Amino acid sequence: MAMSGSASDRTARFAEAASEIAALADEAVAEGTIDALDDEALGQALAAAVRLYVAKAETGARLMPFGRNAAVTPTEIAVAAMAMLDAGRMEVFELGLWEQWSNIRPARQTSLANVEAVA
Repeated sequence: MAMSGSASDRTARFAEAASEIAALADEAVAEGTIDALDDEALGQALAAAVRLYVAKAETGARLMPFGRNAAVTPTEIAVAAMAMLDAGRMEVFELGLWEQWSNIRPARQTSLANVEAVA
């Protein structure tokens, strides 16, 4: 269901929702209660975030995939990336080819500390 409102309202609602999802996820992981959060809802949130990230990247935006306060480990990145590749029926090799053929480029900072220097 689409909600109407000004762009600033939508921006504020999105920021609030993102903070709430992050807090709920962090609490569930820290407390060992991840089973209490619905797998389908998790997939819905991840798919929406991926679609939005790609839509912004396709406009030429040079954004980082993780926010400044988001600590994501290399293992977490690898597990999520492999799951998404599997869901898309892609192999790692195909991802490498796609990167060579595509004109869409994500930001290439090596850490989130570099984001403000580039912006």
